[in-house]
Amino acid sequence: MPGTTSKLDIHPLHDSFAVEIKGIDLSTPPTDAVFDEIRDALHEYGVVIIRNANFPDDKAQIDFSALFGEVEKSKWRNPHMRSLPHPEIFDISNLDEKDQVVTNSNEKRTTAIRGNALWHADGSFNPRRTYVSLLRAVELPPAAMGGHTEYADARQAYDDLPEETKSKIKNLVAVHSFVHNRKTANPDSPLFKDINVLDQPLARHKLVPVHEPSGRDMLYVTSYAHHIEGMDLEEGKNLIQELQSHAAQMKYVFEHHWENAGDIAIWDNTAVLHRATSGSYEGKFRRDMRRTCVMDSSSEAYGLNNPDAAKDQANSS
Repeated sequence: MPGTTSKLDIHPLHDSFAVEIKGIDLSTPPTDAVFDEIRDALHEYGVVIIRNANFPDDKAQIDFSALFGEVEKSKWRNPHMRSLPHPEIFDISNLDEKDQVVTNSNEKRTTAIRGNALWHADGSFNPRRTYVSLLRAVELPPAAMGGHTEYADARQAYDDLPEETKSKIKNLVAVHSFVHNRKTANPDSPLFKDINVLDQPLARHKLVPVHEPSGRDMLYVTSYAHHIEGMDLEEGKNLIQELQSHAAQMKYVFEHHWENAGDIAIWDNTAVLHRATSGSYEGKFRRDMRRTCVMDSSSEAYGLNNPDAAKDQANSS
């Protein structure tokens, strides 16, 4: 794993990416120097885990996230989700609008849960991408009941491709769609079954963008990627699936198992992919997870989209 000059107590979690930083208490704001080292670790390793970070409330999570840049605000709330007081907090729980555990009969919530179980980068379906995501555990089900989060090292996955493949895909543009993810995850759901993806909002992003902080290329093959611009539709879909399978090989994957209320995971959506996993807690035990997202401000932020289109984007889901 690459060396670091950080003074933080950094522990590798995988051979090529993902680290845990120990001994940090974020119940009060970090100093500028400490935050700079956290951000540097994130850029180098893609995923940073801090156990017992102990944000005292949602506002503290938002304020810390704002140190990375502009925090996204939800412009639309699913009426079947809790009405949380801050628009910057995205509800990633298994709780409904009545603060009760979601069951399989709640189609509008379970379709989203299945969609998040596919490999993706937050916000890739938008004209302006998401940069940092921060997920905080507020309440967890009993241990060993599943619900871990998986991450894939999309930079190393690109590095390991044959040179012939790199040349083939280097300048390609993928067209992303929120609905495509939901249709893929829920092929029989009446909510999406009859919707044509091409009639819905689309976003264009390079298949191989540069991760500016590290200067490394990454495979931006999220489950929102529907087709390849200028390529036969089926041929493009097959290429996306092939690259997704490559990036999701176990040698590129780190499994993060949540342990304590107060734990946080921070990841760089412009360097890694991620997905949620299910567990035996579903339909039985509460799992309250809250996410903040920071808008991308790199030169790749808007992909090949009109920046004006980002003014009305829905933001991450």
